[in-house]
Amino acid sequence: MTDMTDTLLRQYPVLTLTPADSNEKIRRTAFDFVHDVGYMVFASTALDGKTPTARGLEVHYLDGDHNLYLGIAKGKPCYLEWRKYPYLTGVIIRDTVRRLSVSVRISAHLTEIDPARQPEIYEKYWQLNPGTRALYRKDLSMFRIFLLDRGEGEVFHLPADDEVRRVRFSFGQQAVRPWAYEIDSGRCVGCGMCAQACMEDVIAPDEKGLYRINHFGCLECGRCYMNCPNGAIRQRCGQE
Repeated sequence: MTDMTDTLLRQYPVLTLTPADSNEKIRRTAFDFVHDVGYMVFASTALDGKTPTARGLEVHYLDGDHNLYLGIAKGKPCYLEWRKYPYLTGVIIRDTVRRLSVSVRISAHLTEIDPARQPEIYEKYWQLNPGTRALYRKDLSMFRIFLLDRGEGEVFHLPADDEVRRVRFSFGQQAVRPWAYEIDSGRCVGCGMCAQACMEDVIAPDEKGLYRINHFGCLECGRCYMNCPNGAIRQRCGQE
């Protein structure tokens, strides 16, 4: 670990997390953050296949593995959307100090839980949500629960006016989302233009004189990519 990374970790961990933590620890910490707040704003795809839709929904722990679940009525538009396009993205943001913030973003695939096969999930839901049960008391079969069964996410922290920190995680056998910008060691000539351009000063040379991005403090603004004269920085935004 470089001296620069050591300094960043000492000053500003992300919800106590650092890049050295395991994927499971990051995942669990991020999920606990969401669960403690209780709600998340989720975006999904409308039935026309192109229009984005968004709504705030409660999130729940309904098993012993601390997975996230959502509940919705079968007649709701989002239920029909999820059945056709079972993917969503959610985000939650909480202020810390001086109107700065920490956020968790999750992109996930959804699986509908069959009440006949997993009645214990529904029973746990009703125990935790007696008010919702009262709403659907005339026909509990109208209600369905979905599991976020695989996906990836990020914890993003603004600890100071001029500092950012981020760690990423995945779950359900899905890969962690790649960083938006990476320096290709095979094309880097060590000119240092990327380090000069970096908004957060998180690009530095390694022992061979080739430059590396410390993604823990990276703004992902793309200025390094735009200023590299040798095409040595790969842009992966929206490509994977």
